[in-house]
Amino acid sequence: MQPLLPLGFAELEPFVDDWVLPDSRARSHARQTTAYADIERFYHAILPHAPAALALLSERQLGELTEAEERLLKLLLSLAEIGPAVEWYQSPQVLDGFPAESFTLREQIPDNQAQSR
Repeated sequence: MQPLLPLGFAELEPFVDDWVLPDSRARSHARQTTAYADIERFYHAILPHAPAALALLSERQLGELTEAEERLLKLLLSLAEIGPAVEWYQSPQVLDGFPAESFTLREQIPDNQAQSR
């Protein structure tokens, strides 16, 4: 069986089902609907791995990632989505902000779209 994540990131595998999401809309929805305790648990688990994950992925090209690397990328994108919930608001929702559903994307860009060279 192939590993879910690249070597060195197995500790994050329990979060794959909940936080490897198809796009930014799904990540935003997950942040808004997930219990804060679960968001905080994910945040504290992935944050220590973020520098190594960024270092690994910075050596790769989007569009050429392995499946395990793409899952790691999507975990980091989920970290970026939920980071403010933990660091600023201590809540899944933006306090005193506009309702998230009032912001609609005009275009959904794939997370792993190949970079132009």
